[in-house]
Amino acid sequence: MNGWHVASEEEAARQAASTQQFVDHFLHRDRNDAGKYPSGITLLRDAAVKYHKSPMVLPWLNEKTQRMAYYVIPRQREEITAVRDLLVAFVGPSFAKYGYDVPAALDKPHEAAILKRYGAGSTFVIQATTDTDERRGLRTALERMVEVVERAPVRSWSAPKPLGRLLADFEAALLSGAPQTAQALLQQIDHQGGLSPANVKHLEIRLLAAQGKANEILALRGLREVLLQDPPVPVKDMVLSALFTAYIEPALAEGDLARAVDALKAPDSQFSLLTDGNLLTLSEQAITVMLVGMHGRGDRAELSRSIALLDAEGRGDTVPEALASYRRQSVHADTVTAEPAEIEPVATTEPEPEETPGKAPLNTWAEIVKAVAQGDKTAFELCRRMDVRRSDIPIQVEAVSDAEMAGVFADLTDPEYEAVWQYALGPFLQELARVEVFYPQTLTTVMRSIVNQRCDPANLAVLDLLLELFLRTAPNAQEYTEFLEQMSIGFDQWVAPETAGQALDFVDRLANFASPAPKARIQTAQLLLAPLRVHARRLDEAYLSTAHSLSDELGLRLEWPERVSSESAENKPIVGAAQILIYGLDEGVLQRVQERIIQRFPRVKVVISAEKVASRHLKDAARNSDFSVMITQCAAHAATNCIGRYAKEVVYPRGAGSASVAHAAINALYDLATRQQEISTRRNR
Repeated sequence: MNGWHVASEEEAARQAASTQQFVDHFLHRDRNDAGKYPSGITLLRDAAVKYHKSPMVLPWLNEKTQRMAYYVIPRQREEITAVRDLLVAFVGPSFAKYGYDVPAALDKPHEAAILKRYGAGSTFVIQATTDTDERRGLRTALERMVEVVERAPVRSWSAPKPLGRLLADFEAALLSGAPQTAQALLQQIDHQGGLSPANVKHLEIRLLAAQGKANEILALRGLREVLLQDPPVPVKDMVLSALFTAYIEPALAEGDLARAVDALKAPDSQFSLLTDGNLLTLSEQAITVMLVGMHGRGDRAELSRSIALLDAEGRGDTVPEALASYRRQSVHADTVTAEPAEIEPVATTEPEPEETPGKAPLNTWAEIVKAVAQGDKTAFELCRRMDVRRSDIPIQVEAVSDAEMAGVFADLTDPEYEAVWQYALGPFLQELARVEVFYPQTLTTVMRSIVNQRCDPANLAVLDLLLELFLRTAPNAQEYTEFLEQMSIGFDQWVAPETAGQALDFVDRLANFASPAPKARIQTAQLLLAPLRVHARRLDEAYLSTAHSLSDELGLRLEWPERVSSESAENKPIVGAAQILIYGLDEGVLQRVQERIIQRFPRVKVVISAEKVASRHLKDAARNSDFSVMITQCAAHAATNCIGRYAKEVVYPRGAGSASVAHAAINALYDLATRQQEISTRRNR
């Protein structure tokens, strides 16, 4: 039964009985030690059954491990965002350090009942500390929240954003390395409606691909139905790349071409639905799968022509060694110039003639952005192809001046800007991140459009990327000061303990790059850190440590407390010897994270990697590490898929800056140490 089903009046009684049964089951003292203490759970238990507007709040306790949590479940799907805002306001981070801002995975045995009734992504799990007073404060805050919401006047919980804006924010979150934000936006898109189920699946595949979750893509429910509907090239590419990671690459690495062919012939591979299309629009991994498929069909002529075409286009290194003999065959006779009708390439920078006859090709970024703003489908498709091939040779587009590009963005209307944000901004910023092209004026113009809007998680993630790209341009003092002044306008609207990660990422980027205007850097850093310093005791340990370090590095002379809570240091597990992998494309961020973790935990070996391919070094590092931290910002799918396949565990930071990455790594190290202690305790009994 779906707990989010909107019941009719006739079903109300059955729904109430079902809710009562569910709550009694979850709180039963035989499976939940919280049930042994009725006085502590009565108010929340009764509210879960009798109330209708406030979210359900169910306590859970394991006396053996002394772990306590509260499961907060919205009554309706569309209330997830509103409940998150309530939890931020009533609970975190004053009374809880984790779980109040992102729904949990629900992968523990006692969570099975919630997962079955409400589904994945439905529930916030707020972890309580071991301190008695803090636990009491958390429970009181949650009880107060339930009472206030239930007694408040009726209001609309869902003031949905336009679908186009949600899609644009989803793309921005992926681009900026904020997968948790992208996941929350995907849930909101699904709940709000407006997209077909197939298109929602396309977005889900895109999110999984960004996280390197190849096996989850192949196991996705409804994947066959999605592929039967001939999805866009990017979706096909992601599925083909998942096949490469899960089946083809391991077989080819062992020289077992027959096993690779057998994997594609398996009914559940879905490869038969992916065999059409143009090779030159695909990524390296997808091309390899297609070539293996041609070999498996015994189509020697097609395979030889395809290899010749790839060689002619400078992409011959995508051909696996096991198929090299076909290249030798292809140099005979006229195979290079033979009819390539089955794999005729689509021009990389101009539309197909039959779709847009007589239309001039798009040769500059200014032309592409203008075309996207005007709804040109050819421009949309070009941007999609750029995104698919971001790990390969980038599509060459003639450069335009910084002033001209800035003018294009400045002249966009609001609806045009929404379209550009969704389709063109990602590939454009990826191009800036990939090549030595400096557009300080353009980046300043785009930044202004963000700070003048509500600074939600997606906007903040993009703002962090814009700051990074701007600082890479080595701006002069005037450009530097102007950018920081404009960016600082919205700080008072979003800097708070619950956004400490984003604020510290910004400060860390300022510290990591040389400053042509030291006074402007100091002033901006102080504006970012001042709200955090006022509420320093609400920061968790990892963020507080980073704030200390950055204040000292920039010479700000700010005083910070030594500890953030009354919970004693003895309650923290001791982090011993371990090895972790930190992956991302910004080597400056990787090095700063490495230095912070080694300085704090000398027995931890930190391996860093910025590789774009699935190299032997990357495989070994992922396989031999206790966990891997993956920064998904502009990452190459070949590398993320490799880590996803070989890592014991993958941790995704909530941002791409070194503060967020170090925070994720430190908390994961504490979790690892806790698990090791629990295993050791069980063995000694």
